[in-house]
Amino acid sequence: MKETSNWISTNDLHKKIGTDKAQMIESCKALLAMGYLKTNPKQNKLFYRKEDKAQSEFDFTMLMDAFEMNQKTELHNLSQLSGIMRNDGKGLRQKCLDVLEHVNEEVRRANMVKAKLDYQKKSSLISSSVADERIKKLDTYIEKIMNAVTGKNKDDVTIKAIHTYFKQHAIKSEEFKI
Repeated sequence: MKETSNWISTNDLHKKIGTDKAQMIESCKALLAMGYLKTNPKQNKLFYRKEDKAQSEFDFTMLMDAFEMNQKTELHNLSQLSGIMRNDGKGLRQKCLDVLEHVNEEVRRANMVKAKLDYQKKSSLISSSVADERIKKLDTYIEKIMNAVTGKNKDDVTIKAIHTYFKQHAIKSEEFKI
C-alpha cells in the first residue's frame, strides 16, 4: 500500500514491488474489496491508489461478518481432518497444510486491517477509541482461530509442528507498509 500513494498502473506497481504478478493482482483485488484501494481504468490499463478515508461502522461490521464467515468455514474444515500429522509423524498432512494456509491468509488480512487502523488512528482519520475497539475485535478474532488450530490436537509433536508452520509463514504487522 505504501507504493500506491499516487495513481500507479498494475505494471508499474509490479516493477516496484518485484513479486509474483498474479499474487500481487490477487492482493490488490483483496485490498480493493476491503476498501483500502480504489481503481481508475484508463485505456487498457488499470491504475490503483490507496484509499485513506476511514471505514464506516457499517463497512467495518460487514468486514468482520466476512471474516467470521470465513473463520467458521476454516473451523469446519479443521474439524473434518481425521489427523493432522502424516503417518510417519514427520510433518503435517497436505490437507492440514491447506487449511493452515487458508487460516494464515485470514490472519494476514486481519493484521493488515489492524495496521490500517493504527495508521488511521495516528493520522487522526479515526478516533483512538474507535480504532482501539476495532483492533480489539480483530485480536479476538485472531485469537479464536489460532486457539482452535492449536487446540485440535494436544500432543506436543503436533503443536510444535503447527507453531513451526506459523512461525515460518507469519507476516509481522510492521511489514504492512501503509
